[in-house]
Amino acid sequence: MNTNFLLPKGVKIKATIIALFALALCACGDKESKKMPEEVAQEFVEAIYNAKDIDEIKENSVKRVAGLVDHYRSIKMIQRHVMELSLDSATVQITDVGGDFFRKSKKDTRVELHIRGKYQGGVVADDRFLLMTWENNRWKVKRISKS
Repeated sequence: MNTNFLLPKGVKIKATIIALFALALCACGDKESKKMPEEVAQEFVEAIYNAKDIDEIKENSVKRVAGLVDHYRSIKMIQRHVMELSLDSATVQITDVGGDFFRKSKKDTRVELHIRGKYQGGVVADDRFLLMTWENNRWKVKRISKS
């Protein structure tokens, strides 16, 4: 059956290009994240104290931590119960990263963060240790501790 009369040549070319572009986008979906564990840890803490974005917090968390975030629901409660540190805003500094030097290993990695911010007119500074784990082709926060 001859179907050349159904679509003009220019439309066929455009449709082919769109189909190839869509196929390329679908193939990119399962790519491995290039972010280092310390970058994800910093984004996690920034989302809690500065962006106050619950979706970003959950995106950077394993299922258990995301469940805690869902349980506490509000940023203030997440700060108080998950981080055990309430702040109005914060600056976050990476002070130490465990694991291999070039971060080639996918083993759990411990990231130490120095968090400094204001709370009720005063300045508060404290350290938190985030255990990062490799899950679903990216680093995620597995556990938060004071030491």
